[in-house]
Amino acid sequence: MRSLRLAFADLRREPAFTLCSVLALAAVIAPLILLAGLRAGVVAGLKEDLAASPRTREIANIQNLALDAAWFAALAARPETGFLVPRTRLLSATGSLEATARPGRVTTVEILPTAPGDPLLPGIAPPGDTQVILTASAAQRLSISAGDAIRLRIIRRVGDGREVLNLDLATSAIAPAGAFDRDAIFAPPALGRRVQDFLDDRTADGTPRRAEGFRLHAKRLEDVPTLVALLQSQGIETRSRADDVAALLALDRNLTAGFAVIATVGATGFILGLGSALWAGISRKRRTLSLLRLMGLRRLTLVLIPIWQGIAYAIGGSILGTAIAIGAAQAVNRLSLLGTAEGRDLARIGIDEFTLACLLATTAAILAAAAAAQRAAGADPAEGLRDE
Repeated sequence: MRSLRLAFADLRREPAFTLCSVLALAAVIAPLILLAGLRAGVVAGLKEDLAASPRTREIANIQNLALDAAWFAALAARPETGFLVPRTRLLSATGSLEATARPGRVTTVEILPTAPGDPLLPGIAPPGDTQVILTASAAQRLSISAGDAIRLRIIRRVGDGREVLNLDLATSAIAPAGAFDRDAIFAPPALGRRVQDFLDDRTADGTPRRAEGFRLHAKRLEDVPTLVALLQSQGIETRSRADDVAALLALDRNLTAGFAVIATVGATGFILGLGSALWAGISRKRRTLSLLRLMGLRRLTLVLIPIWQGIAYAIGGSILGTAIAIGAAQAVNRLSLLGTAEGRDLARIGIDEFTLACLLATTAAILAAAAAAQRAAGADPAEGLRDE
């Protein structure tokens, strides 16, 4: 393309001006890239802290409810729901657990319902009808390993006496250490219903029953406040990390807004500076452009020359600015700030930040070149014949 060749030939003819323009753009773009990297590092670090445990996305009811199958189906169909399973009444979801091979060594455990896709049990197959998954603390307390036989004992009061339900089970797996911080077993929902039926002295007749609670995990951190607000609108009080997640999302929005303001100011300054330089350059070369018009060069070709030059400045300045920002980010990451001792970078500059810099710089350069392009388009071929 003729306009591209002429544009680069002109840049090579004035290397000092070209270098100064690239340096000027790099000086504007480097702080913006560093700010974007700091925003990404701070927000990503806080998200990693919250997402380190899947329990961050957990939403639990704090009072007994009466929820039917239609309610669970509607909530499970929402895009924010990552995992949902009904659970029994809170006070009835406990029992005494002992290892069959070591009778007398007992611990009280909570009975948590589980199902395929349980976020607290990643990579662990759901237990069968007579199997459970023990939390790490319960397994350590009872010296139980996967495959060991265990006995779950449920006691209910009947008048002045008591009745005992003994359930012989098998340990299918041990949950990860961070899955649950108390002694508990993850069991099929049917086991929880059987325990509750025993405590209520109710015969399991197969009729549909309402669930008294649920285990719910949001699909993403950002979905936690949405689900909490939905449940509150239904009169369901919950316990969650929604406040922490909402604070993180607000910080992300505020940092993004602040970055947008700074980027707008920087881009405006660059547009004015580069636009003035390109305008002055076209004015100095107006007689040359007129001669080119006289030699038959099309007006569109003259218009594209400053635009190509502006894009070249943008690409060169973005590459140099990114290099400067990466060097500054490495220096910042060596400082003892925001958990760098834990191996977390305070500033993170990647392909997203570089792409953003290129788009911003290219857009600003094209806008800056627009006035110069208009000036070039006005070159009169007759001016080339006049003596300066």
